[in-house]
Amino acid sequence: MKKAAIITIGSELLEGLILNKNAQFLCQELKNLGYRVVKVSTVGDDLISISEEVKTLLLKVDLLILTGGLGPTQDDLTRDAVAKVLNRSLKLNEELLSKIKEKIKKYHSEIPQNIERQALVIDGAEVLDNPVGSAPGQLLTVDGKIVILLPGPPRELIPMFNALKDRLRTPDALYQVVLKYYSIPEAVLEDLLKDILYSQNIVEVATMADHVEGVRLRLTTHMKNKEYLDEMVKKILDKTGEHLYGVNDEKMEEVVVRLLKDRKKTLAVAESCTGGMLSSLVVNVPGASEVFAGGVVAYSNDLKKHILGVREDTLRKHGAVSKECVQEMTEGLKKLTGADICVSISGIAGPSGGTPEKPVGTVFIDIFEHEHITMRYNFTGDRNTIRTRSAMMALENLRKYLKGREKV
Repeated sequence: MKKAAIITIGSELLEGLILNKNAQFLCQELKNLGYRVVKVSTVGDDLISISEEVKTLLLKVDLLILTGGLGPTQDDLTRDAVAKVLNRSLKLNEELLSKIKEKIKKYHSEIPQNIERQALVIDGAEVLDNPVGSAPGQLLTVDGKIVILLPGPPRELIPMFNALKDRLRTPDALYQVVLKYYSIPEAVLEDLLKDILYSQNIVEVATMADHVEGVRLRLTTHMKNKEYLDEMVKKILDKTGEHLYGVNDEKMEEVVVRLLKDRKKTLAVAESCTGGMLSSLVVNVPGASEVFAGGVVAYSNDLKKHILGVREDTLRKHGAVSKECVQEMTEGLKKLTGADICVSISGIAGPSGGTPEKPVGTVFIDIFEHEHITMRYNFTGDRNTIRTRSAMMALENLRKYLKGREKV
């Protein structure tokens, strides 16, 4: 198996000012491409430190990836360090400089004088296009080894790396399928599938769970066993398909927006404890404007009454966190927006506000099109976890409703 190493560059990483998301992403991707990552190192913005690390790791690996330090400022030293180690010159690429300037003109009225540094290319390097930002990457082949320079921001690095995957794939590449579930517990899912998952030794099985993506069943094998894994997935879906919300990189909100489009339905949401989280998830999806009418954050009882039409008598008898309240919230929202489907959420996110009858974590979610589908949940966790789980469960209930389930 080929070896790889990653150098993440930036003093802000060493100072703990930002998370090293690039290392996590690249380690996962390189494993799937058939590389064994033997080292991940973080180096500050220092020419000598970067150079020494490059020199050391080039002796040990087949693929070396450097991230960060490709900006226009004096402390962006990755190009300089790699050129120094390889004893190659840096040359200004005028054509590349023109392209960089055109990109910058779209967002800024003035072009910084130091932008020329981003157009310095190591002799013999292939320039890698950056579809998001202004800093291009570079790829070099050195005695049969590959050296790749990528920008630091993950939103720039990820699409640039993805564009290289076909070129980097090795004979030891892995084939992986990730199946995603939300409203079924990890232990229950595993019990349902144990005869399929653990009666073989060809596919590596791993389950992971969190309050954002739910339960992820990760199935990994060598590319030569792709057909075997595909058949295994079919058997799994025969047992659990109704619980599945997505595959691989699919997100719950993307699935819901797609289902709304397919069914030509519009959506509106009314939120209390989630404070706009559900609306935010929906509008993060490109094209959501085709199906999303809008949202109301009615945090106070006054807004619940005056905007959504919740009755004073309902709040007095049942409280804002109740089946009756969320049903009146969706009814009022439907009158207000005219959306086909309305969803409301009200709950106690904590850390205070709970009672023996309604402890912290009590959340009511209602879906209303022609009739109400109301669910009560008792979530655990801190305030942010409860709010996130509430928004995600609202999406999960909506997904099931749109798929045609009688109950959510």
